[in-house]
Amino acid sequence: MTEVITGEREKKLVLQTHYYKTNYENIRNIYLELLDELGHNVVSVNDDYHEIYSEIPHMEVIAKIIEQNPEETSIDFEIHAEFVVGSKGKAEKFIQQAYDKIEGKYQFKGVSLHIEF
Repeated sequence: MTEVITGEREKKLVLQTHYYKTNYENIRNIYLELLDELGHNVVSVNDDYHEIYSEIPHMEVIAKIIEQNPEETSIDFEIHAEFVVGSKGKAEKFIQQAYDKIEGKYQFKGVSLHIEF
């Protein structure tokens, strides 16, 4: 099983935490729209912890949406994939699709904006 996780300190751009000029509800709604378009089964939406769990055959995705303030919200992913070949590539493609969908509607602020040393 391949595990792909995004975060503040990742070196690869697609794996870095992405920030947008919007709030939690807007990111949640557009992300749920993407999951529907891609045929993901939404298993749970936890508005208390701002997590969305979805799955398709051979891939499980946990999205964590963090609202820094009402005009700065980030999204991170934890993906567990188990394909015969290309698990990491398919996980990264999914992440990029999510970023592209969000950036099509909300202003992109940057990546890894809150690294603490």
